[in-house]
Formats: sequence, structure tokens, C-alpha cells
Amino acid sequence: MSEPVYEVKWERLPDMPCGKWEPASIAIDDKLYVHGGYESEIITRKKLHVFDPAAGTHGSWTRLQDLPSATNHVNLAPDETGFWYAGGMKDMDRPAGKKPDHIIAETWHFDIQEDRYTAGPLLPGRRAGGGLARLGDNLHYISGLMEDRDTDSPDHWVLDVAEWRATGNGTWRNLAPLPLARNQLSVAVLNDKIYVVAGQLNHDSQQIDQDRVDIYDPASDTWADGPSLPYGHSHSEGATFVHDNRIWMVAGHTTPQGGKKGFCGNVVSLGEGEEWELTCMAPKPMSSPASKVIKGRLYVAGGWDGRMTEETPDRNYWADRQISSPEVWVTDLPDRT
Repeated sequence: MSEPVYEVKWERLPDMPCGKWEPASIAIDDKLYVHGGYESEIITRKKLHVFDPAAGTHGSWTRLQDLPSATNHVNLAPDETGFWYAGGMKDMDRPAGKKPDHIIAETWHFDIQEDRYTAGPLLPGRRAGGGLARLGDNLHYISGLMEDRDTDSPDHWVLDVAEWRATGNGTWRNLAPLPLARNQLSVAVLNDKIYVVAGQLNHDSQQIDQDRVDIYDPASDTWADGPSLPYGHSHSEGATFVHDNRIWMVAGHTTPQGGKKGFCGNVVSLGEGEEWELTCMAPKPMSSPASKVIKGRLYVAGGWDGRMTEETPDRNYWADRQISSPEVWVTDLPDRT
């Protein structure tokens, strides 16, 4: 994976309404939904924005109903009328007392047409940075951080969303635990199996990127080893998706063998039964953008590329000076034929 297979040309579009680092994202009906995340100075907001690439000359952004809680460290899973999210970290506001966000067990469904959130059954425990994926009518929550913000849980829970739709109730049940517990992992559903890609060990004490891939088969409730990445990787939760029968993962954090953790500028992809391919390069190395493919074009929005304000005596810690990116980039996907 030393050289990208394809060269692409990135075009910068007008900025999004506000910079967001570590947002969740999903593409529905050819629109990109960008959910929560940290704004500059590590402040969690309730904002949900949708980007319509077909509106106007360069697309347009619309702000939808605010989230019930200022939340990040979640994934979005599709539903017939919108999407789900569960768990997460809530209410980080460093300028207001520098208190860390806390981990929650909330589950929410967002209905796009109604522009409305409905609470679902609470997770059995508080979790953040785990994976959320939907297989048929089963919503899976996998691994993530426990309430102390540092211990990784192997728990794997499932919710029957058909039962919830019919009755307004439901219960998360236990399934086979993830073989290696971790957080800030990526998840994708490919050919009716859940791929848990990379992630890191611990959060507040240390953040050790992993190269591991685990594949869940719902037919047997078992996990199998998948093709490892060539380096440890994390922080691509909102930039991992399936397109054209391949898993794609854009940017994030990476730790090369024997190296230090840093920003990643790779766009990698994986087909079933293959090894990882360095498909092309991102517009720049960055952590945790929102990224999806819409009508054959790859969009990348937000993230953090290392920019910070000037250090002062009362702002000498990096998080107090962090600047979330508002940039939006697009490129045509490589022609694989």
C-alpha cells in the first residue's frame, strides 16, 4: 500500500455553516446528513445539517431540528424513514469549566420527513465510540467505551426495530461479543455481514490505534478475522461507508509501525475476499471528517487538520486552541473499469 492506485483531483466547495470535528454522517436520498460533533475548542453542539449537492451552483446546507442532546462519538444507521444513533459522549464545553463530556445510554430515531426525534430503548449500559449497524430489522451496537471514558467493552447488543415500530417498545439483547474490545472503530455492512474496522484501545489514558478487522456473521452469531490494515487506524467513524460493493474509509488517525499517531491522508477501500487497497489520497491529512459518495462523487466535509489558535497563558492546552474545519471537498470517484 505504498502508492495510491488512482490519482484524483479535489475541488473545494463553499464552507459548511460551521466547522465540525468527529461528526457522524449518513447519505440518504442523495443528501449528506452531518450530525453533532465538536465545534472549535472542543465544544459539542446539537446541530444537525443536511447538504444537498443538487441545490444551487455548489450545493446548499440546511439546518434541521437540533439533536435532543449535544452528542458525538456515535454512528448513524439507516431506517426506512431516517436514521438511528445510540450512546455517545454528551455536553463537552471546555471554555465553560473544562469539564469532560460524559457517556450516555440514550437511543434515538430521527424521522427526516417529520424532522423529529423519537427516543428508543436505552442501551443496557452507557457506551460511546462503539459501532452501530443495521442488518434487516436488527440494530446492532458493538463495543465502545464504558462510563469511565477509558475502559473498552466487548459487549454486542441487538434491538429488533420491527418490534419497536409495532409496539413502541423493545429490549436490547446480548449477542456474541467482539473478540477485541476497542473504541472509535469504524463499522460497515457488506454482503449481510458487519465489518468492524480498526479503532483504538482506551481513550483518556492512552489511544493505541489498531489494525484489526473483525467480521460478524448473523447467521451463526460468530466473529471471524478479516484482512488487517497495514497500520493502526482510528477516527474515521463518520467517513466509513459502503459503495459499489466495497468498504471505503477516508482519512482519520493512523499509527504506522514503530511510528507516532498522526493525521491520515489516505482513502482506502476493500472488496469481499480482498486485501485493503490505497485507492487514492484525501484532499489533505485530517482526523474525523464526514464523508460519503453521492451520485458517483466523493464528498469530504469538516474534520480537524491540526489547526489551532495561538497559545496564550490561559490557553496553553491544545484542546482549548483546536479549530474544527468547515471545509468541503469533492472529487469524482476513480473509474475502476
